[in-house]
Amino acid sequence: MKILVLFQSPWWNAAAYYAYNLVKSLTRLGHQVIFVGSSNTPVGKKITEEQYKVLDLNLFENNPLKFISNINKVNNILVDEKIDILLPISAPGHIIAGINKKIFKREIPILKVGLDNVAPVKNILNKYLHNKLTDYFIFPGQSTKIKYDSFFSITKYSIIHAPLDINQFTDFHPQEDLKTKYGIPKDKTIVSFIGRFSPEKGIFFLLEIIKEALTKNNNLFFILSGSQEQVKYVDVEKKINDSKINGNVKIINRVNDVREIISITDIGLLSSRFSEYICRIAMEFMSFKIPIVAPNVNVIPEVVGSNDVGFIYNLNDSKEAADFIVKIAEDNNLKTKMGNNSSNRMKQYYDISVFDKQIKSILESIK
Repeated sequence: MKILVLFQSPWWNAAAYYAYNLVKSLTRLGHQVIFVGSSNTPVGKKITEEQYKVLDLNLFENNPLKFISNINKVNNILVDEKIDILLPISAPGHIIAGINKKIFKREIPILKVGLDNVAPVKNILNKYLHNKLTDYFIFPGQSTKIKYDSFFSITKYSIIHAPLDINQFTDFHPQEDLKTKYGIPKDKTIVSFIGRFSPEKGIFFLLEIIKEALTKNNNLFFILSGSQEQVKYVDVEKKINDSKINGNVKIINRVNDVREIISITDIGLLSSRFSEYICRIAMEFMSFKIPIVAPNVNVIPEVVGSNDVGFIYNLNDSKEAADFIVKIAEDNNLKTKMGNNSSNRMKQYYDISVFDKQIKSILESIK
């Protein structure tokens, strides 16, 4: 089938990751994908570089005349390419798909991926778009589906979590001593946070967890690795020094290969305050058989699943998080058991092969 994917994001974020992997999945399944969106975005550039056909449009166009022009361009490609399925991911693409289906009376199914990080706008037109014009929905987690439930009557949908190529992690064999490379002690239990230094990732709350954990077990060593964004390294380092935990914490800039940090980690730690609509880092830890301690935020509890894989703590409870870290650190049997369960869960639910099967099943049901 020919599938028109409409997506745009200025960042390489959760939505962009999901969109890119969906395009790759459709290709593996033998479908022809045409991508609609700006080619001057991270995902647009990757799609263009990989020689996909791209209709280069700014889906977030505010100019009414240009917006109408975009609608006509999409209509033209629907006719010229004989498109079988409209697959909008971002909200503006959904609107353009709906307008084309309604105004031009297209008998083309709309398959919407609900990856919006905020609840959809609640008005009568959007309700019609979701309830009447859209044939099926995919959500990356139940936590995202809930955002739609208060206003839309969505009955045809599937929950399909973001995929990960597990082989990229299980086949990782570094050729150097990575603890030596990064200056990490070899006689301590390594707890790693990997993510952006930004408010939504809860960096300063993370330091509260670390301080609490170190009062219970001083054999812990914490790695904080990620890009410096709204929260600056210097501010985090000052807080670390003021808390007198600097001997057990090291900040490492964002690395080119995240597997290098994960492979020297004993426990994965998340401290997100919001966001986390796919939580790729949790899946990456799990692929390396690493137990996780994480908050009950959005999709995280769905990904981790149960206490067999890691521990979920209440969002604002630094003491509970610290207790979970110490519990895993002081029980090697528990750590090993959780790690093995993590790997099994990844293979069962989140590998790209599972993702492909789920997408194939949906396409067969709506074509």
